[in-house]
Amino acid sequence: MVSETFLRRKNELFGQLKRGGMLTPQLEQAMIDTYGGRGKRALEAIKRHCVIKRGRRWFVQGKADEYEVVRTFCTCRDYVMNVATEKIDADMCYHALAKNICEALNAYYLIEPETKS
Repeated sequence: MVSETFLRRKNELFGQLKRGGMLTPQLEQAMIDTYGGRGKRALEAIKRHCVIKRGRRWFVQGKADEYEVVRTFCTCRDYVMNVATEKIDADMCYHALAKNICEALNAYYLIEPETKS
């Protein structure tokens, strides 16, 4: 279960992101301090331009696959095995964290129109 302390830190971080409009080295470190390895991997995914917005849908390219992210839900194994089952003190996998950082900054690194099939 996610602790109250964690939720406070997370809300504070995302508030600073939205107010500042940019990801500073201090905010990057605070993200890593709060989310640990997931924070570090999320920042790496952002820097590698792995966050994709197609129409209104968000995707993050992981190591082996592309995952769809809706709010804080992700289709990856880490989310299903650890986040959804509350085995960790975090509310997002790194894919969802990367997407939410980009969304807070209104910065999508690759925008593609949604194709109709």
